[in-house]
Amino acid sequence: MRKLLSTALLTLALTPAAWGQDIVIGQSVPLSGSNADIGRDMRDGAQAIFARVNAGNQLGGRKIQLVTLDNANNRQRAAENTQQLLGQHNAMVLFGYNSATNSVDALPLVTQNNMLFFAPFSGSLSLRGHPNVYTIRASYKDETLKIMESKRGVGASRTVVLYYDDEVGRSNYEAVAGVFADAGAEKPRGVAVKRGAALDAAAVEALTKDGPHYVLATTQFSVVGDYLKIANDKGAAVPVAALSFVNPDELIESVGNLARGTVVSQIIPSPRASNQISMPLVKECAEALKALNGARLNYTSLESCIAAKVLVTALKKAGPQPTRESVLQAMGTLGRMDLHGYTLTFGPNQRHGSTWVELTILSRGNRFVQ
Repeated sequence: MRKLLSTALLTLALTPAAWGQDIVIGQSVPLSGSNADIGRDMRDGAQAIFARVNAGNQLGGRKIQLVTLDNANNRQRAAENTQQLLGQHNAMVLFGYNSATNSVDALPLVTQNNMLFFAPFSGSLSLRGHPNVYTIRASYKDETLKIMESKRGVGASRTVVLYYDDEVGRSNYEAVAGVFADAGAEKPRGVAVKRGAALDAAAVEALTKDGPHYVLATTQFSVVGDYLKIANDKGAAVPVAALSFVNPDELIESVGNLARGTVVSQIIPSPRASNQISMPLVKECAEALKALNGARLNYTSLESCIAAKVLVTALKKAGPQPTRESVLQAMGTLGRMDLHGYTLTFGPNQRHGSTWVELTILSRGNRFVQ
């Protein structure tokens, strides 16, 4: 991986920063494999807004071209996609990567090119310290604090953390454990699982031993689904509280009623129909997505829609001939943004626009409610 990145840095340093009429936005997400639906929602939520911007000639004749490459949720492919986006496609911004794991190898390249890496779908601290990374979402520490306080309120204080056994997963575990330590609580026990592998009975036994009040999941939906299925079969189910990295729509589809009572922290408003009536932002995103491909708005496509709206604002502020550097600088000067349903603030020392967290629980009718 180091050799691959070194070669990419040299190649990109020699690539002239020239763009045609289109403003190319580069994205790497899974469009194949078990996470393909998530990747498509991430792509389409943004494309719905970019299509409206292009149709309304909002950038003075220049068009936004979203180039989305399939990483199959594989880190190596994500790194290769980044090289292609910056080299072959001359992307002005890297946008909406699907996880911290698939983002970390892009960081040396965005530094080299003095450009913006915007709105990765992750609250991981492994990304948030980088000066070129701006986000629209709360951190995993913000989410953990909300979960911990809520669970304490009903007498649930003992937890075990489910996390991936790799660089990013361990970082997420330490972030979660740090929240408990800061609150004067005992450091929670952790159970690590291999990324991309199915959860087995031994891992479920490790999670449920010693009688924790709940499992705090920092993994994707498939691992949580495996846990719920095995624990139910064993008659040893411990309820789950999951960070937003668990895609709630995919979790419902994968296990249905077995997930009843599962708590998931959300970092954007609900896309439900009632919010489409009461919140102009949610209504706009729902209408734009329907016009694009007829799809129904969900949490993933709504987050991508919001991120695209913010990025368009930065592109406008960067001037009639934006560059990689000018867009990065513009993002840091956006200030407070009221999107009529979601408020963000960006500044020179505030790269992460929101700390808003809401807890939802899977209830009757397989719907997540507050």
